[in-house]
Formats: sequence, C-alpha cells, structure tokens
Amino acid sequence: MLNAALYERTQILIGDDGIRSLQNTNVFLAGAGGVGGHCAEALVRAGVGSITVVDYDVVTASNKNRQLIALDSTMGKSKVEELARRLRDINRHCNVVILDAFITAEDVEEVLSRQQYDFVVDCIDSVTCKVALLAASVKLNIRTYSSCGAGGRLDPSLVSIGDLFSTENDRLARACRAALRKHGVGPGDITVVHSSEKGISPLEPQRQEAGGRDRSMNGTISYMPPLFGLMLASAVLRCAADPAAHDAEVERRQKRERKEQKRALKKRRREAPPTEVAGTGGGCTNDSVSADCAGMVGV
Repeated sequence: MLNAALYERTQILIGDDGIRSLQNTNVFLAGAGGVGGHCAEALVRAGVGSITVVDYDVVTASNKNRQLIALDSTMGKSKVEELARRLRDINRHCNVVILDAFITAEDVEEVLSRQQYDFVVDCIDSVTCKVALLAASVKLNIRTYSSCGAGGRLDPSLVSIGDLFSTENDRLARACRAALRKHGVGPGDITVVHSSEKGISPLEPQRQEAGGRDRSMNGTISYMPPLFGLMLASAVLRCAADPAAHDAEVERRQKRERKEQKRALKKRRREAPPTEVAGTGGGCTNDSVSADCAGMVGV
C-alpha cells in the first residue's frame, strides 16, 4: 500500500513511517459543512486509515458558496452520505463511517466510545453541541481539535492555529471557553483554528431551508470555511505523522502565546482605567458574553 500512487507525493514529505502512522490513524469528525467537508477530504487524501463523519443536515442552496458537496445534483440529500461517497471515491483504502445524527450531551460519550479514536475534530456550529463534544473528548483523553468562527470574516492572513484559551475577537471561542471551564477543560487541552479578525455580525436567527434548527445566519465567503478546514487537517496530519515533533511544537507555541498575553495585559493596564482591565486576561479570556453564537463556524 505504501507504493500506491495516492501516497507517493505525501511519502516524499513524511516518509514510510509517517505514511504508516496516517494509515493507522482513526479520526472522529463532527460537521460535514464548509469547514468539516474540506477537512475530511484533506485527511483522506493524505492517507488517514479510518474516519467517522457525523452530521444530521441536508444540502441546501445556501451551502453552494462554500461547501464541497453542495451541487445542483445533491440538493436535499444527506451531507454525510454525499461526503462519504466522495471520500470513498478518493481513497478506497480508507474506512469511512457515517453517522447521520445530531450530537447531544446525553449520548456523546457513548458515541466516542464505540471505536478507539486517535483524534476528535470539531466542525460544529452549535455552542451546546460543540461544548458537549469537546468536553467529552478531553475527558476521554482523545487529542482534540476544533474550528472557531469562520463566518463573518474576510481576511485569510489573520487565520492561525493556536490554543482555544488564547484566541481573540471570537465570540464562539469565548462562549465555549466559559462553558468548558465548568467541565474542567483548560489551556493546552484543545487546539483550534481561529481568526483574530473582528467578525461581521450575523443576521437574526432564521428558519432553515430544509430541516434542522433555527440558527443565526452568518455572512460567509467561498474561501474562508475551506481554509479553516484545511488548516485543521494540517494540524491533525502533522500530529498523526510525528506526534513527538508535534507536541514539541505545541509546547513552544503555548509558551509564545503566554508571553504575548502577558505583554498585552501589561499594555492594557498601562493604557486603560483599572475597571476596564480587571479579569480580562489581556483581552483574550474575557468570557462574559452570551453563548448564543450558533452558526459562527460558518459551516
């Protein structure tokens, strides 16, 4: 299998051991939209051995500006079924499992315990479901990755990989942090793709075209959710191919982020009245916001 044409270009970069590591990797990915669909495809093209994709939604016309599986021919069809068909056509060696379901706090631990997952990748746009998945994944000691808000943003140069507890200008991340602290989740537990760009506010919650719940409607552009998904895939793949090197990189990044936060806090204390900086953590951990951020991932 190592000599298959699918793997030869990747093999040049990560070697035989890296390819074998990817083939032995099992990923649980939640959300098959603009972020999740592109993330899943990048994982499968790189050679991940098994992937479980979860989503309850169907394809609608409003998905066409950013979602991989949104075509005239797929309108009204199950997102996970269409994505699975595409993934299997790309890499027949990959074991693709689909769950056409809605993740809840009551069943998420049981769902994650059905297989021995190496990674959980969260591309969900509901705060409640997102928090439930992330908390369960951390509790079960699974390496956990998540997409922050891709909706309402235009500048790709402001997107980066970091820690959930070190983001700024992201309402979705703040809402998740506030809820996750109650589950004992803290810095170092969840790696995220996030943007430091101030997002454009969404419209008020609206009825969806077909099925599903009401949700706030974000502005999205064709390239931003895919970029988030591809960057998520890059983080997972680099870790899967060489966990030791990845962990060392994460440790260096966390040290750098802590220093930047301390500098930002000192600057704010110098420039602003005391009442404006008390408890803000340099503007990165001020989580006193509403958790009503559904849709901010832009899936």
